[in-house]
Amino acid sequence: MVARETRNLRIFITSRPDPVIEAVLRPLSIKAELRDRLHSINHHDNIDDITAYVHESLHGVLSQDKRQRLVEKAQGLFIWASTACRMLKGEATLDSPESIYNRLVAVDQTGDIDEVYSLVFERVDSKSYMTMCHMLGLLLAAFEPLPIGDLDDLFKHAGIQGTAKVLVQNLGSVLTEDATTHVIQFRHPTMVEYLRRCSIATDANNRNRISIDMTKAHGQAASWCLKCLKSRNEGLRFNICQLESSFYLNRQIPNLDVKVSKFIPTRLRYAVSHWLLHVAETDDNWQRTLRSEVRHVLRVPYVLYWMEVLSLTGGVSRAISGLRALTQQTGLTEETISSITEVRRCMMAFLVPIQDSVPHIYISMLPFTPRWSNIHLEGDVSWAP
Repeated sequence: MVARETRNLRIFITSRPDPVIEAVLRPLSIKAELRDRLHSINHHDNIDDITAYVHESLHGVLSQDKRQRLVEKAQGLFIWASTACRMLKGEATLDSPESIYNRLVAVDQTGDIDEVYSLVFERVDSKSYMTMCHMLGLLLAAFEPLPIGDLDDLFKHAGIQGTAKVLVQNLGSVLTEDATTHVIQFRHPTMVEYLRRCSIATDANNRNRISIDMTKAHGQAASWCLKCLKSRNEGLRFNICQLESSFYLNRQIPNLDVKVSKFIPTRLRYAVSHWLLHVAETDDNWQRTLRSEVRHVLRVPYVLYWMEVLSLTGGVSRAISGLRALTQQTGLTEETISSITEVRRCMMAFLVPIQDSVPHIYISMLPFTPRWSNIHLEGDVSWAP
């Protein structure tokens, strides 16, 4: 009763962005919003706090330069810094501080940081555990972060009954959504390393119960990418950015970035850039499942439309590398491998015109491909809509 009548009493509470805590505190907060600054490397006071904490905690345990190395390794994540300090100051371990330090700074070593992430996942409802693992697998397989809408479309295509929004709400300690782009990404690289270790762990040595099938995740992502490429409404098509003239190089087109953003959806840009690598990361079974779709995309006119987006987004060289990676796969037919090789050689031969000008895919590359090639034969009658 005394506290309620005291106007000068103020209570300041901080925590990790845990959904349970946020649900309780948000209605009580006098601020317009709750702000998460604990995990951000953009706030200098956050880095300053971690620096002060590490140097004070480990003074006399490690040299100054090694303490600073741990500050850099934490990358703004206080939970990592505090766990590292507890490990180095622990009295129950027989390891020397130097050996523990070496484990902490080695990217490919597990370290006791895994125990922190295990605690995060233990709070997830056991009934949702498998769904969570599937969603995390797709996040881990993605070669670049995806916005929430595209992730939901990917989850739906993969048959996952869940949304990216709910995933972030339940795993706010390790996932974040950008307020502007709505891109979902992991808060810290150690979380990515942890999940990768879980994806290769056997049942016998996986203490954390997290089970991620990366082969399946890449297969589902590849299937989704191929679906995006062939979509009637938002997929590949002739003159996708509605260029009005064939006499300009890409760099001479006014407001090209605006056109790309307007006419090429983010999911299509992702699919164009990464479908090859997703297929290459799957196994023979998945490649056999996808090979008819792969073959379809590599035929005229789709392959020409694909080159258009590559030209507009600067992805031609990356695509050539992806095609080379696909030629090493054993789950694709000889006919498909032959088609892949032909497309790769064509793109290498006409690299400069493809990169510099979208129209020259049709007015320079197509007429001068070998007359016996499938691209030339198919292109004579079917490249235009």
